[in-house]
Amino acid sequence: MPYMMDYVIIITVFFYLTNIECRFQTLNNFWKCLPRGLVSIPGGWTDSELVMLMESIRLLHAELSLLFKIFSRSYGTLLLAFFVCCIIDVIYLIYLMIELENVIRHVPLHMLNIQIVLFLMSVILAATWINEKKIKIVSYLRLIPISKLPVEIKMQIKMFLYQISLLESNEVSAFGFFNINLNLVVSIVMLLMTGFSTILQMKNHPIILAMVNNTRIYHSHWENVYASNYSKRFTSE
Repeated sequence: MPYMMDYVIIITVFFYLTNIECRFQTLNNFWKCLPRGLVSIPGGWTDSELVMLMESIRLLHAELSLLFKIFSRSYGTLLLAFFVCCIIDVIYLIYLMIELENVIRHVPLHMLNIQIVLFLMSVILAATWINEKKIKIVSYLRLIPISKLPVEIKMQIKMFLYQISLLESNEVSAFGFFNINLNLVVSIVMLLMTGFSTILQMKNHPIILAMVNNTRIYHSHWENVYASNYSKRFTSE
């Protein structure tokens, strides 16, 4: 059965994250339109125009970083609960397939595991793409030789670098417990291994036994209902 709440969370989170990513990419494209080395040439950008455009890009970058921070605070609790529930689901589903002694036959459980992994990776990749786009402009700034540039342009570059250093910590986080990026994949794998080994050690615990028995009863009841409905439909036809 599909997890409808998970679909709602993934669609909304992925929509907002991709929207913010596209805006950061637009700022990077604007920066590429500036002349190489930020040197004004006759018939092109003047120094005052370069300063105005750089200041506009810097202010827009700050606003987008603030918007990114607001999104992280707004969705932090939701993402924390989502990641925790997904990890618990994966651990229990893998244990359930092993406990039922026929891993290959339980295709729905495999589909649920694949679905959960896709959900987690979609959020992690979307957040990582934003971080890459957000700091990509730093590489442009550091490649500019500022020794012979006008004072106004030097000031804008220094202000931009200082602003980025202040906003560098603004990443999507799960309510401050952890940042959502590619480094999280390794942590999740280690957590899955630890949780799975723990549940194996507690397999004879009354709570674990009750969970497995309840799952078996539920699936047997669901299969009986499905079989009876299918037989009724086949008989009526």
